[in-house]
Amino acid sequence: MKEPIEILVLERHIIKFYDETDYAFGSSDNIKNYDKIFTSGDSNVLTSQIGVELFEDEKLVTNCLIGSEGGVTGINDNSLLISYGGIVICCANTIFKLTIPDLKLEWKTITDTASCFGIYYLDKDYVVHGELEISRLDKNGKIIWQQGGRDIWTTAEGIDDFAVYDDHILATDWNYNRYKFDFDGKLLEEYKVEPTKTTQIIEEQAKKKWWKIW
Repeated sequence: MKEPIEILVLERHIIKFYDETDYAFGSSDNIKNYDKIFTSGDSNVLTSQIGVELFEDEKLVTNCLIGSEGGVTGINDNSLLISYGGIVICCANTIFKLTIPDLKLEWKTITDTASCFGIYYLDKDYVVHGELEISRLDKNGKIIWQQGGRDIWTTAEGIDDFAVYDDHILATDWNYNRYKFDFDGKLLEEYKVEPTKTTQIIEEQAKKKWWKIW
């Protein structure tokens, strides 16, 4: 019995998500079978696969599997949204939009060269925190603009590396360069920040001998 990695409880529906990295196309050994399969890229080299089930009154209505190439991703706090009558979800290098309640594919957009870490509301559109690009998508999945940095868009600890505010976006790269963008993708400011205290403590302890810690 495969357990879901995330459960969304909506007004009329329950949606369950599963890590299907080990799902093999055409195999009878899969724990779950899916009515619909939507992929982005070569189905022989997919790095991330996510199963989706939709229930109504505790009865399974439909399900689907999405999969994509690129860096491996899973479900996290920022990787999906309920928006415009459907689910918008990050899967490897692609953003998928599935309709509710039938889980049909409304659109899919390759949004990053490597991985899509998270997706956020931005006015009537979305902004995607990718590994190599920050992208604004409209509600139909069209890329409006993209911005890269000097390095990948994350830090060693993966904390406080991306945020959307009322009138700007802050993103931090691997070398702790922080960039301030407006909602049109224009760079407003760039400056250096220090690692978080948590990272500093870990680094300091790593430098100490074990008998000096206690």
